[in-house]
Amino acid sequence: MSKKVYKLDWDYGHSGDTERDAFHISFKGDDKVMYYFSSPEIYGSELLPSEILFQANFRLIPSYDYPLTDLQIPIISRQMYDVLKRIGLTDHLVVPVIMIDDSYLGDRFQSEGFLSPDVPTNNDYLALRLSSLQSYFDSEKSDYRPLRSNPKAPGRIKKLVLKEPLGGFSALFRVDVISSSLFISQSAKEALEAAGIKGCVFEEVEVS
Repeated sequence: MSKKVYKLDWDYGHSGDTERDAFHISFKGDDKVMYYFSSPEIYGSELLPSEILFQANFRLIPSYDYPLTDLQIPIISRQMYDVLKRIGLTDHLVVPVIMIDDSYLGDRFQSEGFLSPDVPTNNDYLALRLSSLQSYFDSEKSDYRPLRSNPKAPGRIKKLVLKEPLGGFSALFRVDVISSSLFISQSAKEALEAAGIKGCVFEEVEVS
């Protein structure tokens, strides 16, 4: 019997802060960082920032393991990261994340550009990049409109079906033809739920 698989998304309903829990502090390449994280076969790891700073709502951030940010990349708590590693997460990179209390009114940075030691921070999060893409897309059973530039690749997908690989799905993965989406296996989903991980929404995807 096939195992279920899910699209992993953010909980857009919990935040009261302009629909985001945290907003990034500008850095070089931030306009393309979403692609750096979702398309590892195109963009090398040297393009990733050494760390990412966010101005965060400290009333919400401690309660969520998968916070909603303005960068649209996977920011996960260290607890969520530990659960995923225990369930089989491999082949990935992490970038340290520093959350800064957005209610702090003093100078956040020193003249040298370093973060002031007086600023309240939270270092319990990481940005996660998977190092490869999987070819799980079932082009025969999925319902999609082909791209004009490449008829073999999907443009708009009305119904997504993924092929279960020999040995089962990875704990967390991206698919080559729809790399912007993040998917999670049934066992990984159940492990996150058992650990009380918050902020994740799971949308079941059909499996062939």
